[in-house]
Amino acid sequence: MNPNATSQTGTTTNVNRTGRNTIVVPEARQALNQMKIEIASELGISNYDGIDKGNLSSRQNGYVGGTITKRLVEYAERNMGR
Repeated sequence: MNPNATSQTGTTTNVNRTGRNTIVVPEARQALNQMKIEIASELGISNYDGIDKGNLSSRQNGYVGGTITKRLVEYAERNMGR
């Protein structure tokens, strides 16, 4: 089945078959991973890079991702003169 096919109900199914986010600037991967580890540590999650993320609650994983997003937006706003 086409991953973006229209179902019988008329809705479009958009399936991300890779299960991975695409990093636009590959060189940023290391900086993002470091930021993730630092934020997890600040939130009281030690050894974040070495633990099975499936053993963390959705809330814990969400806090890490949400804090990364918040900081990246703040950084962009500061550098865009807002």
